Formats: sequence, structure tokens, C-alpha cells
Amino acid sequence: MKLAKRLSLVIISVILIGSIGIYLFLRQSLAPMDGELKLEGLSQKVMVTRDAHGIPHIKAESKLDALRALGFVMASERLFQMELSRRLTQGRLSEIFGNVALPSDKLYRSLMLRRSAERIVQHLKDTHQFDEQIWKEMEAYFDGINQYVRTQKPPYEFALLGMKPEEFVPMDAYILAGHMSYVFGIALKADPLMTELSKKLSPEKFQALRADMLNHDAKTTAKVNARVETALAQIDFLNLPHFEGSNSWLIAPFRSASGKSIFANDPHIGFSNPSIWVEAHIQTPEFELYGHYLPLIPFAVLGHTRHHAWGFTMSVVDDMDLYHETLDLKNKTVVFKGKPQAYEEWQEIIKVKNEPDVVLDMIETPHGPVMNHSLETKDLSLKWAFHSKTNDLIQTVRNMAEAKTMAEFEKPLQRVTAPGLNVMYADAENIAWWMIGDIALKKNPNSDLILDGASGNDEYIKVLPWKEHPHQVNPASGVIITANSRPDSFPAGIRGDWQPEDRFQTITKLLAEKQIWSAEEFKKIQSLNFNSNAASIRGILLEELKLNAEEQEEYKDVISAFKSWDLHSNIDSQGAAIFHLWCASAMRVILKDLTQAERDIYLMGAAPWTAFKRILFNADSAWFEEINRSQTVTQAFRDMMAQFPRIPVWGELHTIEFYHPLGRMKPLDKIFNVGPYPAPGAYNEINNNKYWSFAGADFKVTAGASTRRIIDMAHPEKSFGVNPIGISGHILSPFRADQVQLFLKGEYRDQLMDDKDIQNAKTHELVLTPL
Repeated sequence: MKLAKRLSLVIISVILIGSIGIYLFLRQSLAPMDGELKLEGLSQKVMVTRDAHGIPHIKAESKLDALRALGFVMASERLFQMELSRRLTQGRLSEIFGNVALPSDKLYRSLMLRRSAERIVQHLKDTHQFDEQIWKEMEAYFDGINQYVRTQKPPYEFALLGMKPEEFVPMDAYILAGHMSYVFGIALKADPLMTELSKKLSPEKFQALRADMLNHDAKTTAKVNARVETALAQIDFLNLPHFEGSNSWLIAPFRSASGKSIFANDPHIGFSNPSIWVEAHIQTPEFELYGHYLPLIPFAVLGHTRHHAWGFTMSVVDDMDLYHETLDLKNKTVVFKGKPQAYEEWQEIIKVKNEPDVVLDMIETPHGPVMNHSLETKDLSLKWAFHSKTNDLIQTVRNMAEAKTMAEFEKPLQRVTAPGLNVMYADAENIAWWMIGDIALKKNPNSDLILDGASGNDEYIKVLPWKEHPHQVNPASGVIITANSRPDSFPAGIRGDWQPEDRFQTITKLLAEKQIWSAEEFKKIQSLNFNSNAASIRGILLEELKLNAEEQEEYKDVISAFKSWDLHSNIDSQGAAIFHLWCASAMRVILKDLTQAERDIYLMGAAPWTAFKRILFNADSAWFEEINRSQTVTQAFRDMMAQFPRIPVWGELHTIEFYHPLGRMKPLDKIFNVGPYPAPGAYNEINNNKYWSFAGADFKVTAGASTRRIIDMAHPEKSFGVNPIGISGHILSPFRADQVQLFLKGEYRDQLMDDKDIQNAKTHELVLTPL
């Protein structure tokens, strides 16, 4: 008995000592938030005050001091995220993860992000547009990051992976901007698939599946046997954030309860841990900004000053095209506009952990880089607006915050070729929207297909000049709404990878219900679990359901629950579960003749929900030729009930987990991830919590609102916002997951700019002094 007690004490002691050791190991890399630290390069001391949710409020005597402090503070919370983002975008993950990361590295080297970024900067210098002041600001920010790396303990992830961060440089920001542009596009996965489906399906069936039904024959002269790019779809093994959509709406002063414009925006991005945005408030005698930053970019992508607010939604203009090239490797030429001409070539060398280097022989044609190292369909080059040397996203983002008038804000927008964005703007008296990024008029409008690179028949006619870009400034309606759907003012004959119109239509109907709105009322709309089209879809499903008498008795409770559903996808709703399960089941029945690979890739894209509605609402659709609409709906119901004899409530199926890059495997998920939680909302509702695939294997949420922001320009100093989890990436930080429940419940916290409010909410204060 005594021996057993002693053994138990020894085991308990070992566990306790081990736990203390782990805690101390983790704790040593917590962000410094109190006391005083020296920072080289400061002209005067900088105060960094954290509010109740850890948001840093940086008060400095100059903008350079503020940006140096911002880099230091951002590194203290997100250094591992910064390192992974840099390695991802520069194709260097294999150095730490080995062969498993090689497909990702090959893709990002093939995308030519670094070469393009270097060309952009060189073009700015060659054309005397290079702004030395902006570069100094970038250098100050990156110096703050590097000083943190040199003087503080790196996050625990570095030790676990046996790696050390290298020096960060301004070019890292330009390359990351390329990643932002890339994840907006779907051509690499979608165009080969759509090319094959255009050959396999009847014209009527194929047209029904497209995001944009143009009045043209779906033809391409490219002589190519396209492959379904299944490998590319599985490449994101670290679950790093991807851009998925967005909502935004603006109310003019005459429709606002405060008498000033109101701004609302929630960009939809893949959920991650830590979250994608770093919030920070900068205040100097000459400059003040409350911003949402992408780690590695020193200028706020979303933000507001006391003068104006801005944000974005994806425009999803088709700015990526795949061309099938006719290459002569012996003579190093490519046929372009009917004639051979020399192509460019270079090598990319990828270092792989515990393996020999991998050498990629790269080719660049007049269209762009040949993607042979990433695509199964060979000799396809990527023509992409980001590759333009005139693309100037970084300086544009910086100057948006500096604007003193709406005209000053608009001017730099013209310098962006990619990504395609709907930029939303509001000041106290004005509201505006501009679609930025290249919009190309093409000889062949079927740019969701692989184009012919040799003949010249599929080349661009022109890129629209700025004055022809869709935009609105102070419309008579007093409302501007964007939600990734085709704008009414978008040129006919130019296609896009539009997302379904449901969110745009739902928001439009809601805002039309009355004339005057307040910021408080916008809170309820922004997280509304509702799609105004659900009622008509339910009506068709119920009308077309033809069960026999025995089935009607067996499933009467399910049908009753569905009939009485309030059309909101709340977590306790069985009706919501029935709706989403039944729709997914119906789409699988509709696409039964596609191969599994074709169906999987198609259902991951933007078009399936649009196609589903288009087919379901048309009883004479070509997709109902073999089995009619009633048979399809009934078979889908039976398949659903076979899979779920007991229909759960929506929150049992629809869950959200915030994955850390190291939490992808069990049991590490229990250590590093946040969640899972029941998740309200659904794909194409205003609360657009999107699952990986419409009609896929499950309803686990992968993307949604990356932040929610509501700014009444009558009181920009105290606006509303929320982050999906929290600002910190550290497992022991009190600000790592302190906003999860606010986010899931559709609640908000204050975004503070006034000194008095900041001091009242103060939880920590760090003083940075010149060295």
C-alpha cells in the first residue's frame, strides 16, 4: 500500500513538473504588453495601450515611430503566422515541412509572385513613381518586426519545428499582395474542368452549370485534352486563409438616423487560427487610423479615420485565363498570334528538408508562366492581371488612409490591376463604390474555358479604362450594396466568376423595408441567418415531393418540421438542417452523371448554388430530361432520410473549428485549435458561413465573416467591430479566443479612438523608448 502511494506521488510529481515546464516554455514567448522596452530607431517614446480585447492603441510623435512600433507589436502576436505566410507565398514551406509541402511550393514558384513583385517595384523606379517616403514607412515597419525577432523569444511553434525566423524585408509585402490576388481567382481549378464539361455535356446542360450564362456558344479552339485538377484542390495542407466573398452596404446621410453616412462591411475569408486580421489604432499629431492589417503588410487593408471609412468585397471579375501553348522546346519558342517567338526561361530551386533540392525549369510566354509543375493538363500558361508591372496595390492601400477628400481616395485606386475588388467608401456626407482591378474585353468571351494561345483568336481586345469601370457615387437611392454578384452596370459580354445573388437580393430587400436606418439596426442585419430565396426553394421541394402513403406516414414529422421552419438557419433549427440536407442531396442527384472527380471540383466553386436554383426553378431544364423534377426532388428526399434517419438540428451538422497550422492532426487539434462550436448561418445567407463544398461530405464551416465592422460617420471614434476569435496567436494569451462567443452570437465590441475611452478600457500599457 505504501509503495503504491509513493508510486502515485512520483507519477503526480512528474506530471506536475512536466506541466509546469511546458507552461514556462510556452509563457516565455507571450507578447510583452507591460513595462518599458528599448527600440532602436525611435525618435521619441511610443505608448502602446491595450484595451479590453487586447487591441493595441499606438500613440507616437511621428508616423515612422508608430509604424516601427506596429511592426514590433504585430510580430509579438503573429510572428509564426508571418513566417508561414512568407514561406507559403515564396514557395519555401518544404524547407521546414519536407516533401508534403512540395506541391504548394511548386505552385507558388510557378505563379511567379516574386518575379512579378520585383518587376512592379522596378517599374515604379524606372517611371519615377517610386515613393521614397512610402518605402521609408515600410522599412520602419519591417525594422520593428526584425527588432522583435532579435530581442525577444520566438513563439513556441519555431522551437517545435526546429526553425528560426530570417530577416523580414519590404519585398515580403509585395509578394504577399500577390497571394491575396491569387486566392481571389478560380481559373486553375475551374477552367480545365469547365473545358471538359463543355465537350461532355449538351449545350443546354453546360450553360446551366456556368456562373455566367453568356449569349455565346461555349466554344474554344484550343486543341487540348484537359484533366480534372484534383491534386490542385488538395494543396492547402496548412489550411491558410483563402478569400471567399464578402458583404458591404452603405447608407447615405438622408437615410441615416444620425444624419451622417453609415458604413458596414464583412469580408468573407477562410477561418484560421490565428485569424487573418490584426487590428491596431495608430495616433500621431498628423495621422490617425483604426486599421485592420494583414500580417506582413504595414498599411491597413480595411480601416477608418475620423474623416472616412473603407472596406471591400471581392469583385470576382475573371482576371485569370489559361492558354494552351504550342511550345518548341528545342528552339525555345512559342507560337503567338500565328508566329513563333522566343520565350523566357529560368530556374526555381526549392530546398526540401532532408531531401535533395528540387529544380524547376520555368517558361514564361507572352501570356504568362507555363504551369506544368502544378497542373496535370500540360502546356497551359496563366495570363493574370497581377503580373502587370503597373500593378501598385501596396502604395494604393497606403494612400487610401492618407486621403483627405473622396477625390483623393479615388485617385490611387486606378493603379491596381489585381486583385479585383469592390472598394466601398463613406465619409460623413458621401458614399461611393468603385470596382478596381483590370476588366478585360476578350475576343473569346468564354474565358471559363481553356483558350488558344497560338492563333491570336482568343487574345484580349482591351482593358477597360478607369472611367468605364462600374461605380456609384451618392446614388439617388441613398444605398450602395455589393456582395460578389454581377453588378447591373457591369459590361455585357464580359463574364465573371460571380457568386450567387442571394446575399445581394436579401440585403436589398431588407434595406428597402424602411427609409431610415441606424448603426444599431445594422448589427442585426449583418449576422442574420437568412436567405430571402429559401421560401421559394422550400415551396418547390414540398410541391414536387411525391411519397407513397407509407412514406408519408413515416416522415410526417420531418415534413411538418420543414413546413413550419421560420427560414432562419439557427443552430437549434431542425427545419434548417432539412433544408440544407435536402438541397445538397438534390444537387447530387442532378449531377449523378458526372464523375466523382468532376463533381467534387465543381461543387467547390462559386457556381453550384446558382446552377442549383437555375435548374430547380425550371421544370423543363435539360437536367430533368432523364428523371423529371418531381422524381429528382423525391429521390433526394429519400437519399437524405437514408443518410439521416433522425434529422439533427442545424448546429449539430454545421460546426466551426478554428484550425491552427499545427492542429491539423489528432491529438494536436485538442491543443492548438479553437472549437468546434455549433455555427449559425449558412452558405449564401447574410451570415455567410460557407462549407468546403456545396453538396459535399459535410457541413463543417471553412469560411465566413473575417471581421464585422459598422461605422457611423457621425461617431467614427466609437464604431462597432468583432474578430472571429481574438487578436493574439499565442495559446496562453487572454486575447487568443476572447471574441469567439461575441462573434457566434452576432454581438460586437467597441472600436475605440478617443483617449478617454481607451484609458477607461485599458488592460495593459507598454512603453517603447529610443535606444
